[in-house]
Order: sequence, then C-alpha cells, then structure tokens
Amino acid sequence: MNIHNKIFNNIFNCESSHSAVAHSRVNLIGEHTDYTGGYVLPCLLPYKTTIIIGKNTSNKTYNAYSDFFKEKISFTNFIKSSSNEWLDYIKGCLFVIHDENRELDNTCLNILIISDIPMGRGISSSSALCVATLKSLNEYYNIGYDEKHIAILAQKVERDYIGVSGGIMDQMVSSIGIHGKAFFLDCLTLKYELINLPNNYCFELLDSEIQRDNRNSAYNKRHDELKKAEEILKVENLGSVKIDQLNKNKFNDLLIYKRALHVVTENQRTKDAKNFLLKQDMKQFGHLMNLSHISYSQDFEASTKDVDLLVKRSIESGALGCRLTGGGFGGFTVSLIEKKHYDKWYNQMLKFCSKDKFFNV
Repeated sequence: MNIHNKIFNNIFNCESSHSAVAHSRVNLIGEHTDYTGGYVLPCLLPYKTTIIIGKNTSNKTYNAYSDFFKEKISFTNFIKSSSNEWLDYIKGCLFVIHDENRELDNTCLNILIISDIPMGRGISSSSALCVATLKSLNEYYNIGYDEKHIAILAQKVERDYIGVSGGIMDQMVSSIGIHGKAFFLDCLTLKYELINLPNNYCFELLDSEIQRDNRNSAYNKRHDELKKAEEILKVENLGSVKIDQLNKNKFNDLLIYKRALHVVTENQRTKDAKNFLLKQDMKQFGHLMNLSHISYSQDFEASTKDVDLLVKRSIESGALGCRLTGGGFGGFTVSLIEKKHYDKWYNQMLKFCSKDKFFNV
C-alpha cells in the first residue's frame, strides 16, 4: 500500500479504488490568446495534484478531504457554494460527469485531494485539480473519455460551473502534456504539437509574492474587453486577425484597441517562438518573451510595478528572456537562462528574492 492509499484509509476508514494525477503548467508565451482562438506555448511543471477515490459504503454522503487545507467536508448534492470553496471544483466535476452520463448510478464517493501546487500564482492549480478529478471519475465509472475530452470537460467546470472566463489552454496541457516538451496549441482547432525543450537552457519561475484570484481580479474584465474588440472588428476570434488588419481608426475606445493590439501581436510572437524553439534559437525565443512582457504590461495592463521590476532585474542578471506568466495581476514570472550562466543569475537574483521564491520548471 502506497503512502496516498494509507492516508486515504486513515481518513475514510475504507479502501481506495482509483487515482489520477494532473500537473500544473507554466505558459512560456501566449497570454489571453487562448479564449480568443489564438496560439499558446505552455509546458508542464513538476508540481501536481493527485486524486484518490473510493466508494463510500458507510452512509449516503459524498466526502472530500483536502490535504492542503486539512479539511474534510461531506455533501449530498452538487450545488455550488456561495463562498467559492475548494469543494466547488470537486462538485463541478461530479456535476459535468453526471450531466453527460445520466445513466450513471449516483454512487457516493470518498475523495482525497493531495497537491503540492502553489495556489493563486497563475500556474493553473485549479485546472490540474479538475483534470485529475475528472480522470479519476472517468476511470472509476469506466466511461472511456480520451484526454482531449477530459480537457473540454475541465474547461466546462471552470467556465460554466465556477464562473471563470478562461480558455482551454490550461486543461489541454494538464491533460495531454509531456514533461520536457513544450505544448504548442491552436486553441481554435485544438490541434497541438509537442516540441522538445533544449537541454542546455532552463526556465525558472520566481514568485512575485502578489496573490491573484481570477474570480476577483480584472481577468474577467479583460475577457469582456477582448470580446468587445471582436465585435468592433466583426470577427468571431481575434486569433484570426493579423497585425496589418488591426485598424486603429475603427476603435473609438483606445483602451479596447490596446487590449486587441496585445492579443494580435502576442499571437504572432507565439507562432514565431514555436519556430525559434524548433530551430533551438533560444536567444530569439528570449527576445520574444521580453517583447511579450512589455505588451502584457503596457497594452494589456496585466502587470504591476513590482512585477515589472522583477522582470527587469532578471534580465539584468543574465536571463535571455523574462515575462509575467499566467492570467496576470500577480503570480509568477518565468525566466529563460542558459544553464552555464544559471549559478550567476541565481546568485544575483538572491539579492532580491529569498530561496523559497524560486521554482524549477
């Protein structure tokens, strides 16, 4: 019996039957391009969420235990709470599974959540939770969903049940991605490529120490601004718009233009970054990361002065590229560093950040 099954047995006083794992991700380039039908280039991180489930035979309730919160909650329905609890993600996954499979028995389950993913930092702890939960339920009920459909359902949980207006990038890479490979995704067609990351370079995350929460931040506002830009341009997706088609004169509101400008230029940067990665031209890749952050900060206004300073210090310390990653408004920066210069970069950045703020990719 492994350690997770022992924990499960100790908490629920019964045996587990199925488990699944999903990892967090870092987006190397391509922010707010996913729900506008564009391109993204994330990769998996070593941090993961494990879901262990088993049938509850003692009574007619569902029980969920979060090892992170050290909290056990029992429930009898899949109704979302009014206070945005961690349990809502579990309820949401159960809801979409039963909604798509009305013939399933409403078997009460015990569900254990174990995770080492830093939460609220923009590396998609919520999507990993949904993907791992859905994968475990998929196995438990022997439904037979493939990994792509698991990702689609996980997005449905976050968008329709939780209420976060995000795209499908996080769920796709968490469900399908492979360690050591970048995941280039066309978010409109869901076609993807897995591209090897170079052995002589590395990516490093730094915690900006600024908390973020997609529900309470300006994330949904930015989503709405981009949808407004699509209405102005009379297109279904900004991802289909080229830079020479983005006519500033069509916009009465300069703010909406700037939001669209970020996405349109970011899509091109992401496609270019994929090509540089295929050529292993990491200097040009890093340059695109830097341009991406400038756009994210100035046109999309999703950064902060403290984050901008952290990015500046990373580049000055030897990083080839650095940018705020994730939905914005805090969280992690990601830096590209040549491995032979890593120690010098690390020691320089220790002047500004404590050791516990560094996270390996």
